Amino acid sequence: MRPCFYLLFLAWIGISCSDKDSLPDEVAKADFSRLYVSFEEYNTSNAGVPDSNIRIISRADSTVFAFDQAHVSTAKGGGLIYFNPFLRALIHSTKETEAINDQTIYLLGIGTKGELNNSASMRSPLFSTIKGIAHHSSSESLMLVNQDGNNSGIHIVYRPRNMSPQYRPYRKLYTSGLVMGATFFAADKLFVLKTNDSFGLYVFDGVLTRTVSTIDSSTTISPSFIIPIEGANQVHAVAYDSLHNQLAITDYTDGKILGTGRILIFDAFSQQLQQRKLTPTRIITGPATGLTRPIAIALDTRSSAQYFYVADHSKKILRFKLTDVGDVIPDQIILTEQTPAGIALDARNSSTLPK
Repeated sequence: MRPCFYLLFLAWIGISCSDKDSLPDEVAKADFSRLYVSFEEYNTSNAGVPDSNIRIISRADSTVFAFDQAHVSTAKGGGLIYFNPFLRALIHSTKETEAINDQTIYLLGIGTKGELNNSASMRSPLFSTIKGIAHHSSSESLMLVNQDGNNSGIHIVYRPRNMSPQYRPYRKLYTSGLVMGATFFAADKLFVLKTNDSFGLYVFDGVLTRTVSTIDSSTTISPSFIIPIEGANQVHAVAYDSLHNQLAITDYTDGKILGTGRILIFDAFSQQLQQRKLTPTRIITGPATGLTRPIAIALDTRSSAQYFYVADHSKKILRFKLTDVGDVIPDQIILTEQTPAGIALDARNSSTLPK
């Protein structure tokens, strides 16, 4: 019998075996892939028209690879965007700049055809620079990796669908100066990219059960161990597919020269995890790929999946085949007028259900 963590639904999502009982009914009937793209721009129109900071490809795996919906989230410029079918919503953060310090996360409801509505928000100084988002369904916990000086840490929100401006994290796990990035939850562990010096993955055990102060719900934590990533230059985003036991990480050098962006693929991830060293089994890079500064990645985790998706800061959305390697031409590409900041994929069919 497969370990439970192999039955995760989607990259970045942690699901325990008991989550089958809480699965939304519509998931069992679904068979589609929908890509949400977050864009940085905010108030760029002289006419005062707000920027559409989310655009949608309703059938991301079809021959027609194009945006067909747009939405204006109340985020002051789009940052990370995250989807979870058990949450039945998107989480959207603001792209932090020197001019904007929004310190807010936003919850967006999703209609039957993927249309979005601005449902709720939650503001906290602990959300000043969100670098990673993950969700654990059984405990109804949203984990937010924040990277901002003394506020850096893993901050956990209980029942995020109930969030409001008065809501507060119920666990504040400070990380004592660690430089952290994107995250995913699997096998009861939280994996967080180590984004400085020797790049790797911080591995945290017990973040959902850690004892915290009764006064302010806080504590200080350290990773259980660090897994180095062989040959990494500047890791940025991560996606995990437990069904195929595969990890993907975006990487780049200076983020300016076409063809120097890289996608690092780690097949047989659980075996590499046991060895406590990650070595790419495949690397996608080179001028033909169109990769310059890949800043977000999403894997289609269905058993029938063919593609994965990348947002490049050079204003491109790219679709690659899951089997690609080397200097390959993307299967599809969209050149965007705005600057992408994040992507989230909603890809479902019967193969994504817990067994």
